[in-house]
Amino acid sequence: MYRWKLIYLQAIVITSIISLCGLAGIAISVLATGIQSGFTFDLLTDKPGYLILFAGLLAWIPTTIALLHGLKIIRVLKNNALAHTVLVPSFQIIQRCFNVISIITIGLFPVLFVIADQDDAPGIVPLAFVLILIPVTLSAVSSVLQTLLKKYQTTFQKEQD
Repeated sequence: MYRWKLIYLQAIVITSIISLCGLAGIAISVLATGIQSGFTFDLLTDKPGYLILFAGLLAWIPTTIALLHGLKIIRVLKNNALAHTVLVPSFQIIQRCFNVISIITIGLFPVLFVIADQDDAPGIVPLAFVLILIPVTLSAVSSVLQTLLKKYQTTFQKEQD
């Protein structure tokens, strides 16, 4: 039963990677169309959606890296190996990726504030805070999982001795 759960989780992560690659392709084509029509600073201030799209593409890179390391962790767990040397660096890379995503969303906050001011939509500001806090929370969860893995590894080694 445990193995099937890991296979299901692996399928979800692979599907997420493929979906994100498709969305990135669409975003690149939209940005390319915007560049061909004359990409100026006035266009960016008039249509801040291009900045949001660009920030999404910047966040896509660390997200894909984090998902690939998640696949690596799942593969190690599926083989019933507690390779501490493999898992801890993957968790650290995932934490760094989430921190980079948080920095990107912090940089996106002023753009969302301008959109909220132009459209008279104050609900966008709390949404911006949520977008900043999600990667920070996932980084904290990854840190807790890494700590639990270290404790489990030490107790497992004590039982083996």
